[in-house]
Amino acid sequence: MLKNLKLVKRWGIITTSLLLLSGCSFSFVYNNLDWWANWYLDDYVILNDEQQKSFDEAFDKIHIWHRKTQLKVYYTQLLTLKEQVNTGITIDQLASHIGQVNSHWVTVRDQTKSDLISLTHTLTKEQRENLVDSIRESNKERVEEREILTREQWVKEECIDQQKQFRKWVGKLNKTQKKTICQYTEGFVSTFDYWIEYRTNWLNQFSQALSPELTKEKYELLFAELIVQPEKLRSEDYIAIREQNNQVATEIFFYMMNNLSKKQLNRFNNRIDDFIEDLQDLEIDS
Repeated sequence: MLKNLKLVKRWGIITTSLLLLSGCSFSFVYNNLDWWANWYLDDYVILNDEQQKSFDEAFDKIHIWHRKTQLKVYYTQLLTLKEQVNTGITIDQLASHIGQVNSHWVTVRDQTKSDLISLTHTLTKEQRENLVDSIRESNKERVEEREILTREQWVKEECIDQQKQFRKWVGKLNKTQKKTICQYTEGFVSTFDYWIEYRTNWLNQFSQALSPELTKEKYELLFAELIVQPEKLRSEDYIAIREQNNQVATEIFFYMMNNLSKKQLNRFNNRIDDFIEDLQDLEIDS
């Protein structure tokens, strides 16, 4: 649920929380988050020894906090989700889970905010410029690497991708399930252009916040807003489409969880039990 931050694009929040870790070992990733974080950070800015020490100390503190306080929250929610799926989950229950996952993200964000602000304020002028340039280059690469598809092609790829994700959790899908997923997929709208526009707006604001001329107090205020309220930079159209896509994703999840065969349900239970056990073991390791 932590590294997961990159997969919140097609599935909406609730399906992301369940499906994103199916490709690798969650325990391995979680226990090596410090390495993953440093590897990711190196793509954007090179810290000096003192900054690296501060980052490592702050990350270790947050990681311990997360292990001791948040993992139980996650597996408790998954236990509830499993029970609801096995008795027939409702749309309202799904909406509740979405709200909870949102809350998990906000909790982690708020916990890391002060350390992130403090660390970025120690960056030199050159480091700040390199950081902004790296993010700008990343945005540019995403635009250049984007595969231009017709609406029909895009919907087909989305359908295939969603079927693939469900297969990881419930096994082989029947013809009706495949057809229904594709029908729902037609309700999705690509957010790529809106997302790039949002990232560009965020980067412009971030660049201003990193200005060496700003006082520390002004910097902290601007940067805190970018962390806590980034949605302010999203256009009304982007927000509306995100909500629509999340609603469609929820409807797909609702349909699938209420139309599983006995074999599929058993597979789902086994997979989610493994995930819960991983979380519980990681909590004990603290």
